[in-house]
Amino acid sequence: MSGDIIDLGPEPAAERRISDVETLKALSDPLRLRILELMTTGRDEAFTVKRLAAVMEVSQTKLYHHVNLLVERELIHPVGTRVVSGIIETSYRIAQLRVSLDRGLLTGESPDLHDMLATVFDGAREDIERGVRTGIIDLGEESDPLRRVALAKGLARLSPARATEFHARLKDLVASFDDDSTDAEANEYGFVLGLYPLAGLPAEERSADD
Repeated sequence: MSGDIIDLGPEPAAERRISDVETLKALSDPLRLRILELMTTGRDEAFTVKRLAAVMEVSQTKLYHHVNLLVERELIHPVGTRVVSGIIETSYRIAQLRVSLDRGLLTGESPDLHDMLATVFDGAREDIERGVRTGIIDLGEESDPLRRVALAKGLARLSPARATEFHARLKDLVASFDDDSTDAEANEYGFVLGLYPLAGLPAEERSADD
């Protein structure tokens, strides 16, 4: 980013709790989620639509609607403008470093829950596939540990005490590796964590296996 934008506005909030359906819907889109992830990575920078399009390898025209919606939901905010070839170019900055969801938004029958889960897991899949294509990720058994993917889907029977402990240790692990942005050698890593009770197989699936 050049020195055209001097005032970046207020520092991003550490966290924002999402409690309205419209903002949840804004988050339930893979492209908008990628915009937020990219801008969170560059938390101390301003991004134009042109810059976002170049980094994400998509057309500028495709991004304008998404950027405007993120501004409308106050997930990003404009921090300055400049005139480029007679056109006003706006720069934006991330408004928060992470978001959390009000549990009252999501129910078992909620289409928003489905969309959010699809966005999270499809986004992780796309990130891994893009990493393999570009050579950032090496799937070989003898690959550099810094270029490997760690994936696991497990099933365990846990007592209430052990399940509570597992959940707490996952949260502590994430918090302990929260950010190394001051380290010049730090790289970006993505992660998806999940721990959830299982309802078991539906009756028709159980009978099919018998």
